[in-house]
This record gives sequence, structure tokens and C-alpha cells, in this order.
Amino acid sequence: MSVTSPGGEHTDAPGRAVAAGPILVTGFGPFPGVADNPSGRFARSVDGERVAGRPVIGRVLPVEWGSAWPALVEAVEAHAPVALLMYGVAVNRQQVEVERIARNRAGPRADAAGALPASPQIVVDGPETLPTTLPWSDLIGPHVGTSDDAGDYLCNYVMFMSVHALCNRVPYCGFIHLPDRETPGARAVLTRLGRLLR
Repeated sequence: MSVTSPGGEHTDAPGRAVAAGPILVTGFGPFPGVADNPSGRFARSVDGERVAGRPVIGRVLPVEWGSAWPALVEAVEAHAPVALLMYGVAVNRQQVEVERIARNRAGPRADAAGALPASPQIVVDGPETLPTTLPWSDLIGPHVGTSDDAGDYLCNYVMFMSVHALCNRVPYCGFIHLPDRETPGARAVLTRLGRLLR
């Protein structure tokens, strides 16, 4: 199988994607300012589907600093995915965007439970940035672009933690931001990745 590396180069990667293993799709629930989160709706809508013959598991994460990551780890441990597509909403985006970089920062913004992050750093003494392990240049196209700013809220948090802690368990891992409206780009990313993993 030929895919694009996180840096954008096209490389052959035999053995990175195994024959077995689903694609895990996560979205988020509501949070202050977003009562109906489109990323959560999308994750629920694809749960139980198959993409290019590969099963899809959809899960909704709480928008909470203390519980989003444990919920994500629980889903990974339960399903052993070959790929993790995390979706979230960014109301200022005009299209679906694959995030290329996560930053080691957590802004002082209250979550859905009213709590603040425990530290301004996600991983104390960790790297400043981490790149997605998704083959991002193969995922962009009509309705889908890229971004180098995942913010400093829960979207960036779960992306950074996933790339930092799960890269040895989940070969392909990254985050996709959605605008606050329906768009075919969310499904396009999933479909394109599924075809790459055949």
C-alpha cells in the first residue's frame, strides 16, 4: 500500500495498515456555545457502517478536560482500530479541514462541566508540536482542506494526546475540524482513508 507520510511525502508503507481492525471515528458532544455538535452527529451516523470493506466504529466524547481522554482510550482499547479519525467543530471554519499539527497547549477555557484544564501544557516537558500521522495530502480534495491551527481547546487536546500516546498502537491518527453546518467533507475524509487502507 502506498500512502503519504505525515510530512506530505508519498511513501510505500507495507505493514503499517493491517488487514484487520476498524476505523474509529469520534466526535464531541455539546459544550458552551454549541448545543448540537455536528461532529457528534457525524460519529453517531457512521457507527456500524463499512468503508471499503472495513468496519467503522463511531463514538461521542464528552467535552470535558478530565474525561475526554479516558473515554477515547477506552474506545481504542475496546476496538483496536487501525485508524483513529477524531472530529470536532470550529464555528469559524468555512470547510472541513484536516489538522496537520497539534500543539502542547491547553487554553484557560471552561469545558461542558465548567472545569478548566489542570495545566496550560498538555504534557509537561513534552514537545511543543506533534504532526498528524494521517496521510493528510491524500485526504484533501473537494470540500476538504488543511489547517495548522487546531486551537487550544479539547480538539487540540485529544489530538495531541493521541499522537503522543497512541502512535505505537494506532498507525493512523489525526483530527478533522468541521464547520458548524452540514458538509459532505466529513464523509469524504472517511471514504478516502478507507480506500487508502484497502
